[in-house]
Amino acid sequence: MSSWIWILIILILVAIGIGIYFLLSGGNDGGILGGNSIPQPPALPAG
Repeated sequence: MSSWIWILIILILVAIGIGIYFLLSGGNDGGILGGNSIPQPPALPAG
């Protein structure tokens, strides 16, 4: 009976960990979804 409680606790901890990871990695362009962690260089001035 208590095994599903442990599974639920583990899933909650994993979800919290993923949430913290996305907060620390900058949200939308986080590493899991294929975002690039290397910032793009500024655009060269035209002309």
